Amino acid sequence: MNDYVESFLELLYPEKNTCFFCETHDEAICDRYICKDCERTMKKIVPPICIKCSKPIDLNSHEDLCSDCRKHDHSFEMSRSVFFYEGTVKKGIYLFKYYNKPYFYRFFGKRLVDFMEDTSYGRFNLVVPVPLHRSKLRKRGYNQSELLARYISNKTDMPYGDVLKRIKKTPKQSQVTKEDRRKNLINAFDVKKSMAGLLTGKNVLLVDDVFTTGSTADECSKTLIKNGASKVYVITIAR
Repeated sequence: MNDYVESFLELLYPEKNTCFFCETHDEAICDRYICKDCERTMKKIVPPICIKCSKPIDLNSHEDLCSDCRKHDHSFEMSRSVFFYEGTVKKGIYLFKYYNKPYFYRFFGKRLVDFMEDTSYGRFNLVVPVPLHRSKLRKRGYNQSELLARYISNKTDMPYGDVLKRIKKTPKQSQVTKEDRRKNLINAFDVKKSMAGLLTGKNVLLVDDVFTTGSTADECSKTLIKNGASKVYVITIAR
């Protein structure tokens, strides 16, 4: 995170020792950004999980893949998510994206980095965010995935790459069916011309906020591999 962006975001932060989620003030919060009551409600994803997309699978299952991944091939090597997309986590991501609270990147970014360290989730050659369409970026003012990717890059010393661009404006994905989501995202992404050579032979970490069907991750991965990336791995806050 460069100093200019960090200084700007400092102006938006809540008062020190205030929970990002419920705005409770507690001297014990410090740089955790969350009170103990809210943190207790956040449900982490734990094994057994699908080895491809990290969807929880039945404890007694003899399959390594979930039913979705058995039906559909993915372009990425694997995707990992920290939390279930529900309750406090869902509320936080919603505030992060739609209520001009970009400072949430500090809380969620730290959880992503902690997860990567705790699970030894690889060393990657490049950290790349899922891009927003320019019209949505103008309206929102920031790309939440970019803030997360820059945070990960900064804390892990893995290079950051602003490689992808979204060239097709699509409807809000949460409002369409799984099949329409896949269709809408076909050819929705491209690589910036000035960045094309950066991908050759790289193992890329693709960063997004939520994994739903995997359609966004798939289309981004296809684009990255088509332009020279060796393999693509995905990480999201929740699924």
